[in-house]
Amino acid sequence: MRLRTLASSTLALTLIVAGPAAASATGLGSGPPDEEQEADTGELTLLATTDVHGHVLNWDYFADAPYPDGEELGMSRASTLINGVKETKGEDSVLLVDNGDTIQGTPLTYYYAQQERITETGETHPMAKTYNHVGYDAQVVGNHEFNYGLDLLAKYTQQVDFPVLGANVINDDDGRAHLDPYTLVEKNVSGQEITIGVLGVTTPGSRIWDKNNLSGEVHFDDPVETAKKYVPEMKDAGADIVVVLSHSGKDPDGQTWDPSKLQENVSTSVAKVPGVDVLVAGHTHQNEPSEVVTRADGTKALITQPNYWARSVSEVDLPIDVADMSIDWGSAEPEAISLATQGDVAEDPQIADLIDSQHRKTIDYVNTTIGSVTETMSASTSYYEDTAILDFISNVQSETVEAAMADTEYEDVPVISQASPFSRTAEFPAGDITIRDVAGLYVFDNTLGGVEISGSQLRDYLEYSARYFKQTEEGADFDPATGTNAIDEELDRPIPDYNYDALSGIDYDINVSKPVGERIENLTDEDGKTVGDDDTFILAINNYRQSGGGDYPVDDLNEVYNEQVEVRQALIDWVKDNEVVDPHDFYDENWRVVTSTQGPGGDDETGAEAQAEADAQAESEADGTSDGGDGADGAMADETADVSADADGGTTSANGSDASNGADSANGSDPSDGSGDANAGGELPRTGEELASTIGIAAAIIALGAGLVWFARRRRT
Repeated sequence: MRLRTLASSTLALTLIVAGPAAASATGLGSGPPDEEQEADTGELTLLATTDVHGHVLNWDYFADAPYPDGEELGMSRASTLINGVKETKGEDSVLLVDNGDTIQGTPLTYYYAQQERITETGETHPMAKTYNHVGYDAQVVGNHEFNYGLDLLAKYTQQVDFPVLGANVINDDDGRAHLDPYTLVEKNVSGQEITIGVLGVTTPGSRIWDKNNLSGEVHFDDPVETAKKYVPEMKDAGADIVVVLSHSGKDPDGQTWDPSKLQENVSTSVAKVPGVDVLVAGHTHQNEPSEVVTRADGTKALITQPNYWARSVSEVDLPIDVADMSIDWGSAEPEAISLATQGDVAEDPQIADLIDSQHRKTIDYVNTTIGSVTETMSASTSYYEDTAILDFISNVQSETVEAAMADTEYEDVPVISQASPFSRTAEFPAGDITIRDVAGLYVFDNTLGGVEISGSQLRDYLEYSARYFKQTEEGADFDPATGTNAIDEELDRPIPDYNYDALSGIDYDINVSKPVGERIENLTDEDGKTVGDDDTFILAINNYRQSGGGDYPVDDLNEVYNEQVEVRQALIDWVKDNEVVDPHDFYDENWRVVTSTQGPGGDDETGAEAQAEADAQAESEADGTSDGGDGADGAMADETADVSADADGGTTSANGSDASNGADSANGSDPSDGSGDANAGGELPRTGEELASTIGIAAAIIALGAGLVWFARRRRT
């Protein structure tokens, strides 16, 4: 994919240098016109970005370093590409738009939304500085524009030099659009003025994800119905062509548009609205530069979705019939190309200068030392096994909610917690820990809530989370590389890591050999008691999940805590207050992925049956001794019982373990790390072959013992 993107970027830069002749030669833009067509056709160029998420410079604040070679990104590089197109095509014939999710996503944007909030300081937002310099004509709000409240969004819209659109964001009090629904932009094609109507719609999911910021203030209309309303109005107002900025993904395969459902991703359906010429999609972080939608009447619309984090800029060269200023594709298929920011693309030095002081202040902030860690804690395996670093999140969340529940009717209700593996690269290194270490672990601006949940609701919650794993053959080794990120059938895309939840405060197995909905086994509370349907817990939960983010079953959960505590800040404050992070204080390996049903205590059912049979045999032999057998017989029976006890699986000598430490060395566990269980730390279950081998050895020894007993009795007779 990267090679293709780089190739596209090279082609785009060639077009920039070679001009319209090169465009005609490649079949891009208006195609190879004859002399008569050249006189009647001009060109308007659309450039678009989406889901920039605060990435101004090619700088990873969590790594405190530039992004690696081949993975470069950021608006400072995108600006260079945009300026190149404007210089070649003429600025007055280039329309530049952004598709939302701009002011959230990096420590830079977080700092000026929370630490030195622009609504209080009056300082210009770094993204406003950047976008004003690049020269955008319009932007639509994304769902993350609402993360910091409507007041901060209002301040940002005041600071930018272009309209921020949101036609389907509706005020609760007067029923009017909260933001400008659309704008009419004047450009020039072949010396003549052309009017572009730019409509902005955004995913209605914000009503769920940012309910705490938006409830009672604004609501959301369906994007398709909104486009049907405004496209004709824009035409009547003088729009020659219509561009829709849709902060929404393309319609998932199999989805039927239903306006009553306020569906999250409907950009394909919006593009099918008559009169739409080009639609910029986003929100789903997919790199899909070009797709053509053909309506029932044969007319076409082009959908382009640039890559996220300013990894690319979409370029669409629109052939304009200057007679009526409409798009005339002729025999050419509508097409967009991707201008990639990776590789040999220079940074715009003016942007670096514009935000230099804000960038440096952010670096100083995230590199502030706030405590120390006794041993390295990594998130690299958190998406398939219980880890100390994920337990750190849940520990802080649980403590926060428990403290709030003191002296309330819920003070004796056990608190459990959810946490998601947001990052596979986050790490708390042994030694000093900084704010960026914590921010790299918890990358979203979520707040903490607490909800009441019953045992049956808890099981449903866990079963839904377990969809994340692909079904595996019973008894097979579980491979996280192929067994995770199962396809979400409804959305027709892999389930991301952040939509998998691990819970603390309870114990459970996830048996991935079972079908979805039947995977949670051995669900017990902290005392080892099986969780009943009517048992009650308080679940510490982030606002995204509590509001239904990821479509978790949370609609019926009663809220008992919501003090708008930001989770990331709570983690930072905990480290500051406690000074030392020691995983032994909170790490509890309470869940694991297995491929066969495990008995209580961690043994699979086959092993348990073998143990029961061995115990019965040993008891039978012991009975024989008590009936008059000699001391040799009794000793042999005792030895048989001892050996058969090893068939339990926790200390099986066939696997090279030492029965004295209770750890199976075949699993690579170290008794010094506090993991006494052979399956501790989410270790993978034994294969069927290993189990059969263990049982076979135990059975052979039992048979040998029985034979010796028989032989001894024969001698006695």
